[in-house]
Amino acid sequence: MGFIIACDFDGTVTSSDTIVAIMQRFAPAGSQAILTQILDRTLSVKEGVTSLFNLLDSRERQAIVEFVCKEVSIRPGFQTLLDKAQEMNIPFYIISGGMHFFIDPILNGFTGIKDVYANHVDFSGEKMQVEWRYPCDDLCASGECGTCKPSIVRTLGNHQVIAIGDSVTDIRLAEVADILFTTDKLTVYAETEGISHLPFQTFYDIAEQLEEVVR
Repeated sequence: MGFIIACDFDGTVTSSDTIVAIMQRFAPAGSQAILTQILDRTLSVKEGVTSLFNLLDSRERQAIVEFVCKEVSIRPGFQTLLDKAQEMNIPFYIISGGMHFFIDPILNGFTGIKDVYANHVDFSGEKMQVEWRYPCDDLCASGECGTCKPSIVRTLGNHQVIAIGDSVTDIRLAEVADILFTTDKLTVYAETEGISHLPFQTFYDIAEQLEEVVR
């Protein structure tokens, strides 16, 4: 049984949360209350993110892409980890609750990503409408993930899973991962729940440990 890497995007590949940055720049003041409810888990990720993007004007699509490409930074060592995974023949997947329309331009130029799982947005109306493509399967304990990361991983075959994440959208994947790398809020959650994990700050940290953890 081989390994795969399932890596979050917002706040993990990026140094800060892209969706939060977009809302702070383009959404009305009401978005902050929704963000708070998502983070304290009083509102499901699916409900919260749907509501957030429904605040955004569809005509702002290109402006948002230009904004994230200019303002959002990548966590140091990302290409180094991609290269290390390729060297070790470990497929690297981005699995995100974010949206293809801003994720794909940010990732443009990086090599070694096997596939990107993210959501689509319908821009045909006045406001953006999220199209959720990856619902929970029968084995998911939540049923309200929006993008169900454990369900996606189960479609990728019988592998051991190395999960990398930072926040509440990664909790379900963290609970089923064989090896878990955490930062920020996910580290706090793993410590609180007694989940075995390896904290990291940069992707260099993970690249340096990868050979050892898969032995």
